[in-house]
Amino acid sequence: MQYATNRPRTIMMVTALALALTACGSPSDSDASPATAVSSPPSVAPSTAPVPISESTVTTASVSPAPSDAPSPEPFTETSDVVYMTVDGRDVSMDIYTPVGEGPWPVVVAFHGLGTKEDDTNAAVAAAAAAEGMIVFTPTWVDEHSFPATLDSFNLWRSEASCAVAFAQQYAGQVGGDPSRTALYGFSAGVGPTLFASLQPIIEPIDGCMVDEPPTAADGVVLGDGEYLLYSEHFDGIFQTDAAAMQEELGSMVDPGRWPSDVNAKFYLWVAENGVPARRVGDPGADWFALRDPDGSIRADLEQLGELEDGTVGTVDSGRLLESRLVGAGLDVSFASYPGAHTTLDKVPDLIGYLQAAVSG
Repeated sequence: MQYATNRPRTIMMVTALALALTACGSPSDSDASPATAVSSPPSVAPSTAPVPISESTVTTASVSPAPSDAPSPEPFTETSDVVYMTVDGRDVSMDIYTPVGEGPWPVVVAFHGLGTKEDDTNAAVAAAAAAEGMIVFTPTWVDEHSFPATLDSFNLWRSEASCAVAFAQQYAGQVGGDPSRTALYGFSAGVGPTLFASLQPIIEPIDGCMVDEPPTAADGVVLGDGEYLLYSEHFDGIFQTDAAAMQEELGSMVDPGRWPSDVNAKFYLWVAENGVPARRVGDPGADWFALRDPDGSIRADLEQLGELEDGTVGTVDSGRLLESRLVGAGLDVSFASYPGAHTTLDKVPDLIGYLQAAVSG
């Protein structure tokens, strides 16, 4: 497999990341319970032709020495700007973090928030996971030009999510990865494509996707501090103009009746207590909340959970709602609430533990 090396760059290991890498063992039992054994999805057969690689850069990363009483993290390589999809003539790319040595390595697809695939939070988790022997794919799926959102935006994000997972699994199968052990990870806005790919995957060929085969089911899903109820003002306009369609979009993420009956992944949810600002619910008949909850079922569940006592909805409240509905659907769920802000940089060891548990079943 050939890689272009036209834009080499050096990976800088900042102090916070170096500390995270030296400590990234499994979290305590209170943070993440061992994964429950689940039926592994069928292995991905290698494609008849290699997955195409375009406009990539390979950089070998070094990791800081671990304490003498801790296992030493493994080195990895980072391959940048690998095109996995084209949209209206525009390339959509991902970075790939590959452990050095022999596999088979579990596969992780990590969806970033409203930053980029290269921002500190996503890169830190990807680097730490690769150093622990996972092959990690960080696809671009949204950028600063994605808002105001439209229905076409949601259709695109859905397509990108399923294509990215399918591409990652097929690529991994060719370079020493094990697609039958796949975890999906999303932080902040990245929980959207993560839920699309895990609960509503596209199984038909996707226009512009570099592979034709659909993704196979993930073993585990890690979701961090997301707006599962699309409560951000970013979405107000589209809910006002296309309410029914957007209610369908929201339902696909939080309504168990819309999920496939064969979902069998373990879900790891976490929230930050002082993360994304909450939003006041207001009058149930005339505000933003009513547009997201036309039948009152979301309000009823939030009230039953005690999550509307302060009259606001935030990531903690919506996370609890999703946890409750996943459990109600018979799925295995772990939930953790962290003090502090909307970031992953102080949680990398725990997140790596979740990912390790997610692919160990």
